[in-house]
Amino acid sequence: MIKPRSSFVDTDIIRLHYLEWDPAQLNTAQEQSLEWDNDNIPLILLHGLGATADTWHLVAERLYKHSPVIAFDLRGHGLSEQSETGYDLVNIAEDVVHGMAALGLGQVALVGHGWGGRVALALAARHPALISHLVLVDCPHVEPRYWPGMTRERFLRGRGDQERSLSWNDFVREMREEMDDFWTPDIEAIVHTYVRENPDGSVEERLGLEQQRQIRASLWDDRALDYYGKLTCPVLLIPAAAQPRQGEDPPERLESANEFAAAKGYMASQVARVISRCSVLWMPHTAHDIQLHRPDILSQAIIDFMAE
Repeated sequence: MIKPRSSFVDTDIIRLHYLEWDPAQLNTAQEQSLEWDNDNIPLILLHGLGATADTWHLVAERLYKHSPVIAFDLRGHGLSEQSETGYDLVNIAEDVVHGMAALGLGQVALVGHGWGGRVALALAARHPALISHLVLVDCPHVEPRYWPGMTRERFLRGRGDQERSLSWNDFVREMREEMDDFWTPDIEAIVHTYVRENPDGSVEERLGLEQQRQIRASLWDDRALDYYGKLTCPVLLIPAAAQPRQGEDPPERLESANEFAAAKGYMASQVARVISRCSVLWMPHTAHDIQLHRPDILSQAIIDFMAE
């Protein structure tokens, strides 16, 4: 993997860590293949829940030949400041706005994955002048309260009610089971950044359990459907799902992976109808972590979308 520049930006509300893929670091042969100049709009990448900016490595090393690329560790994640409160979607969106301002950025193209997509959605709806293009990668488009069979208690619980401390080998085994079809040493290095190592050799998620609950509560309470009609920039939806057949109803429950994929496809098709300038790239048979599973397809889709 190409090593990006790692740095911090201090705003008046939060200290954020970010990665920057800087073309000035390219060698001479790579410099000749650059396809952007100083007028190209920067790309801002926002990771999903519990991940870090590193999750974008495989995509960013394809994108930065076309545009400058910056990926933030969002509040409480990675190496960014972990405050006790402030984990609602609007607040975290404002963190990003302040981080962009502190870095001297104006209008940007914004890409968000999963929960980071909901952060990106809130940011684009609240600050339309700042966003030239919006890409939502397997984003939970509709509030969980409307998911079939979902309850607030179940959603807030997430993976469990207690902090888990695993050995590194156990953690890798769990992650590999989820990504076995596309697991590589690079992906292992990426997910390593999602956890911190304890003196006894165990690892635990960098994002604390209480912070996770606050984020999930915000997702439950947030009115995502109010945002879509406010979007003024071109929008690309990329669900890890097949396009629903005409007249197909959503699943009545969410228990299996196929039911979740069908629900995501249905939700994406519904919100696409209310976005004024929207296109959809359907990606069936793809894991939620599209940026890890199919980085080549995802990065090319972003490049093509920004060139339209």
